[in-house]
Amino acid sequence: MSTAVKVSAFAAALVAVFAVAWAIGSAVGPLDEAPAPAPAPTSEHHGHHPGGTP
Repeated sequence: MSTAVKVSAFAAALVAVFAVAWAIGSAVGPLDEAPAPAPAPTSEHHGHHPGGTP
């Protein structure tokens, strides 16, 4: 393999890594946003009993 081929392969791999990182970052979204507020609790009881089986 010539040096030009090795450098080109390295550059292509580097571009691919950054493209994948960018795609994942776009899918996840920004991390500096405040989380959405939790919904107000309801008065419904869902049947959880301490010591019982689910």
